[in-house]
Amino acid sequence: MKHGPNPGETIDILGNDQLFLIQPEKGYRFSIDSLLLWGFLTTDPKSYWVDLGTGCGIIAIVLAKISEVERVTALEVQPELVELARRNVSLNHVESHVTLLEADIRDHSFLSRLPKAEGVCTNPPYYPVYSGRINPNMQKAMARHEIGGTLSDFIKAGSLLLGRGGYYTTILPVARLQEALALFSNARLYTSRMRFVHSYKDEKATLVLIEALKEKQAALTVDPPITVYQSPGTYTPEVQALINLSPLKQS
Repeated sequence: MKHGPNPGETIDILGNDQLFLIQPEKGYRFSIDSLLLWGFLTTDPKSYWVDLGTGCGIIAIVLAKISEVERVTALEVQPELVELARRNVSLNHVESHVTLLEADIRDHSFLSRLPKAEGVCTNPPYYPVYSGRINPNMQKAMARHEIGGTLSDFIKAGSLLLGRGGYYTTILPVARLQEALALFSNARLYTSRMRFVHSYKDEKATLVLIEALKEKQAALTVDPPITVYQSPGTYTPEVQALINLSPLKQS
């Protein structure tokens, strides 16, 4: 398998030459949100995780390579992104830990045949199809708008994939928090932890990280907020640590 980038692609390096990611110059590219989500996950090296909508594979690869999770199944509906993620998995030598599957999260018959996971994580599309302009680039459009599945679809899929007590972890716009909590209840998921994300210290939170447990109630913990930028173009030390692939300490 070809490891290097093709014309029209870039290769990005994270950490101290720890992780390499091929990405299209003009198509879907991962954002800092993926690393914020990874830094929030409660993981165990012996656990099995499912990454819903893996894109270029970044979260699945970091789970395997940095968090040293034993097994990760990464699901993606777009064939070209499945192939890209496969190349990135190979490039980072985590083939024995990460399995890529082309799958629609709305196909419950397919999902029900997968092993029950200890954790499911997802950085889903943030916006309903009727909200805002749809990007003409289909990769970007599906990453931002609910073309390939709604918030409800992602939550139902996560619940179906989890065993009792398993973690469902996601990142969402704050504006969708109430909707998500109602959907969790219907999916037998109980919110256990949240963390709000602010672009700058004195601004309102724009995103929220949420962890919920399958069929297991726990007292809700709200972690201290995380701020992304200390000044325009300069990340805060916490976020820079994530870019350097150093997980955040759990509160």
